[in-house]
Amino acid sequence: MYTYIVFYSRYGNTALMADAVAEGVRSVDGMEAELAYVRDNFTPQEIIDGDPGWKDSKEKLEAKYPAFELDTMKNADALIMGSPTRFGNMAAPLKNVWDTAAGLWFEGALIDKIGAVFTCTASLHGGQETTPLTMYMPMIHQGMLIAGVPYSEQNLLTTTGGGTPYGATAVVGAEADQPPDETELAIARTLGERVARLTAALRGS
Repeated sequence: MYTYIVFYSRYGNTALMADAVAEGVRSVDGMEAELAYVRDNFTPQEIIDGDPGWKDSKEKLEAKYPAFELDTMKNADALIMGSPTRFGNMAAPLKNVWDTAAGLWFEGALIDKIGAVFTCTASLHGGQETTPLTMYMPMIHQGMLIAGVPYSEQNLLTTTGGGTPYGATAVVGAEADQPPDETELAIARTLGERVARLTAALRGS
């Protein structure tokens, strides 16, 4: 069984969260994690070239992670999606994943599969809670079962940065130059582990 971890990342912080989520998934016996970096087909290349950090990050992420594939999402046993926040919602490249998934809805391909989310924001009040909630809307329409982070994860009680019961989150600064800290990564691992455990139980293994 495998969990498909689908994410978009501009400067690499959301990718770090994806790696931590994958660690959590793989900590459960018999569960595999497949990661996919969603390519940005919306932003003109000259805009990306004008931002050296964005350009460098994009090249590194495309070299490291395979591209998103709809069939892989269809066949996955669970789905965890990640995105930087854009005004309280997911970024356009990740939203486009769902815009191409009408066929899966028609087939009922994702019904009763576990879904979860993670995000990075520039500030504590920049969408830490609204972004995960809005990311769940397409999953609910697809008939998925939503998994958050329970308060058995003690870091939720003490974090002064990212981390919510709605999903794993990180505060990375206005310049995206503050990578997720160990507390935020620990919560991301917990999310991955929980999705894997729930999926194993649901699938009867």
